[in-house]
Amino acid sequence: MAAKDFYKILGLEKNASPEEIKKAYRKLALQYHPDKNKGDKSAEEKFKAVNEANSVLIDPEKRKLYDQYGENWEQVQQGGGRPGGASGRPRPGRQQPPFSFDASDFENDDRFEDLFSQFFGGSQGGRGRTPRTRNGADMETEVQISLEDAFEGMTRMLSLSTASEQYRLTLKKGVREGQQFRLRGKGRPGMNGGKPGDLMLNVRIAPHPRYTRTGNDLRCKQSVELLTAVLGGKTRVQTLHGEKVMTIQSGTQFGAVLRMRGLGMPVYDVVGTYGDLYVEIMVDIPHHLSEAERELYDQLAKLKQPVSAI
Repeated sequence: MAAKDFYKILGLEKNASPEEIKKAYRKLALQYHPDKNKGDKSAEEKFKAVNEANSVLIDPEKRKLYDQYGENWEQVQQGGGRPGGASGRPRPGRQQPPFSFDASDFENDDRFEDLFSQFFGGSQGGRGRTPRTRNGADMETEVQISLEDAFEGMTRMLSLSTASEQYRLTLKKGVREGQQFRLRGKGRPGMNGGKPGDLMLNVRIAPHPRYTRTGNDLRCKQSVELLTAVLGGKTRVQTLHGEKVMTIQSGTQFGAVLRMRGLGMPVYDVVGTYGDLYVEIMVDIPHHLSEAERELYDQLAKLKQPVSAI
């Protein structure tokens, strides 16, 4: 068994693809890079181990030898045969430098470009080539609003952690949970003259104590007096459109759902069009009865009692 398990160091299975190896290496190299962990010897050792593991597993020939011979793979490579062949010892000058890595593994990775620029003074290691223009990456964040804000529409000034300035966000009536808006040029800055990325804003609507929303429809519970449910009548319902009067038919049952047309949410970007409000009836059973009320209920109970058989 190999003294160093390169797959374990990179957190991979033995059947990992080259893309998975590159992805794992990028993540760990950025995590343990000495420029981000100055003075941390543990991180320095991990960085060395990650680079050593990657240099072997990313090379198909080296990986094949490592999979077959484990810790002796390099002796086999140098000796041209089995472990111990030829000189039986690694030849001098073949060890990996302590902080070597292949920058091509980080192609199109803006995080690494930023780190590389800081660590090596922005010259890409002095390789003498003109820095490539890169557009900035898009960013994503959330903005939470109330259901009333979504109903009325709103304008809000946003202060973003990425910049000191504020941005005006205007949301139309009927905006939905998860709806996404793009602020162009407000993402990560570009490099070497590249365009800045965009900022993606995802709308989150806070839960409401009375209403639940499904599409453009709303649903709520409404308490109704027992006599109104039995005999029929009117009840006042509080809606986002204001207080409305709803007619209750006689014999309305507990849990019945009644629809109030056009009293739901505005349809986004369609002026004057609304969903419906569905009202679930909760019959209010009286807890405290006066003597007169109790007598009346007793009389009603006697009327409802079946006639005993003779």
